[in-house]
Amino acid sequence: MTKNKLMFLTLIAGALLSLQVAQAQTWSTAGSTCEPGSDSIGFYQYSNASFEFADWGATGQISTRCLVNNPLDSGTVKWTTLTMGYQDPDGRGGDYEVQASLQRVHKASGAHDVIVTIDSDSYATTAATSKSVTFTHTFDFVNYAYWVALRVNRNDSVLNPKVWFASLK
Repeated sequence: MTKNKLMFLTLIAGALLSLQVAQAQTWSTAGSTCEPGSDSIGFYQYSNASFEFADWGATGQISTRCLVNNPLDSGTVKWTTLTMGYQDPDGRGGDYEVQASLQRVHKASGAHDVIVTIDSDSYATTAATSKSVTFTHTFDFVNYAYWVALRVNRNDSVLNPKVWFASLK
């Protein structure tokens, strides 16, 4: 094999290895795979991937928590963006709201922190969409447990807001 071919194959192999590392640093979940809170029992349903109100007469808040694990065998993830896929039927209005928030709890002390929240009421969009918010945080899976909390609020039962995914990149 010539020296140029060997160098070319080495570059390609390096590029492919880099791609695998970049892909390993994405976490995502469907809203229907998360664990609903006890306060949501009887009020929520899963519709395909979506987490939403089950009863068209129910109002209030339903919530679910999605466990976040470190996808790397070693090292620290460098996530800087929280994204959620959702539908808020009144956009910035006050009748419906969908939120996703990245949170953590200290394993020894139980101290709780909200790292970042994305709120559908910050956007005028009423159609199905996804929105992202950036943040700065140094993840520490040794000392903290992480999750994404998904919340759906409804002040009237005319329409049904929903969330179907959250991701960290």
